Amino acid sequence: MKRSIGIDINRDKISIVQLCFNGGKFSLEHSCVREIPKSGSSEEKSTADIKALINSIIAEENFDMSAKVTVTAPVDRVFFQNFRTDLSVKKDVQQLLKFELEDDFPIPFDELVAGICGSRELKGDDKEFLIGALNRLALQNRVKTIKEVGLKCSAVTADVCALYAITSLNHNLIDNTPSLVIHADNSKIIMAISEKDRLICVRHFNHQDLAVDEHYSMQSLAPALTREIEMTLRAIFRSNTGAQLKVFISADNELLQDLSQALPEAINCEVVALNPFTNIDCPEKQQTNTDVVIAAGLALIGTNEIGEALNFLAVDELRSDQRAETKRGLLIFGLLVLAIGVLLIAKLFYELNTLENENQLLNQQVRDVFVQTLPEEKKIVNELAQMNGKLEAVRAEYNIFATGLSERILPLKLLQDLSEKITPDQNVRIYDISIAPQSMRLVGVVASFESVDNLTSLLSQIPEFNEIELQNIDVDPQSGGVRFTLSVTMGSE
Repeated sequence: MKRSIGIDINRDKISIVQLCFNGGKFSLEHSCVREIPKSGSSEEKSTADIKALINSIIAEENFDMSAKVTVTAPVDRVFFQNFRTDLSVKKDVQQLLKFELEDDFPIPFDELVAGICGSRELKGDDKEFLIGALNRLALQNRVKTIKEVGLKCSAVTADVCALYAITSLNHNLIDNTPSLVIHADNSKIIMAISEKDRLICVRHFNHQDLAVDEHYSMQSLAPALTREIEMTLRAIFRSNTGAQLKVFISADNELLQDLSQALPEAINCEVVALNPFTNIDCPEKQQTNTDVVIAAGLALIGTNEIGEALNFLAVDELRSDQRAETKRGLLIFGLLVLAIGVLLIAKLFYELNTLENENQLLNQQVRDVFVQTLPEEKKIVNELAQMNGKLEAVRAEYNIFATGLSERILPLKLLQDLSEKITPDQNVRIYDISIAPQSMRLVGVVASFESVDNLTSLLSQIPEFNEIELQNIDVDPQSGGVRFTLSVTMGSE
């Protein structure tokens, strides 16, 4: 068993209906309509009157306080029916609404709550969506009002959604025939057009908007409303009829009679009096009560037993969840960036401290080497510069000594030349060197016979060697190489 309450709050009255869904059947348990007291223009006073009136109705009529409540959106809701896109997923379309329609609603961008109310397919892959929107502050005030009277507000929807829900249940609007639903009360007229069980157009009129003078009546509204219907159908279907339109009217007998006569002639349609309780068990006196049609549709939506309807409250909560999730994501991202930054700074400090320690150790080692190398130096200014200066001085003294020594001592000069010509990579081992004033004898081992020729060529490049003669060459039985003996004749000084 499911119980649901619908509360229709408009400018002059409040209608409340409680439905019960049990065993696949709907039944009307309670309904009440009360006029809102005239309390001036103070919004706070008006809200207080509304809460007091709802409290009074709930208590007197014994409504179920635990039932879920569906309430109409504030009267400043607006609709936009020409939002076109090739997207097919409703969730993707919903994400585009605020950004694409920012300039199409008289509501500030940050306060806009917009949702999909209906749609229809166009040529190609395009779709045209009917969008409903209202101000977030007005929505929150409406929800706050319901909660402050002790009820559970589960949904906030447009009055046209409730009207279409009750019409769909009782008149089976599921075929391809376009339908027009009209609801009129003491102050306003709602016009909804549907096709293939989907709303495609919504219009709201105040009686003053359609009246030809100040003294209007329901009879005088019929011609003006007929013209508005003709223009709307022509704009949507490019014709008056829209393929044998069905028209359902919820209004007093005078307006119903006038429209039943005027509309078939103007737009070639079938006019049916909307009975909100055809498929809802209720007392006979409720069968023609048009004041509770919207409230009954709201309660019907609250049972969740009919098609999906626009719920501004769910749209706003989804947006709030997305904003909260985005904020959480940004917060987590910021914390991660901060943590990474702290780790990087800590790592840099650690590396800097390590480098400073290594630098201090290196400086100490340089100082120790300096003290050990130059103990006679008592004044230390720059260890490396001082050692480099000392080294350059020793090197200069050595060069002077070596130059003079090479000029006077021929054997040392010859040994130096041999060291330069016979490098370690040539694989030459010299076992014996005999130096005489005018000659030299070399005995050694090389890898091959060809290496002996190469060695002879290298030695011939020494200026002091006049003639090089190979006296002996043979295989060395110990190393497996080639043993040789060279005799070198040198010129006089």
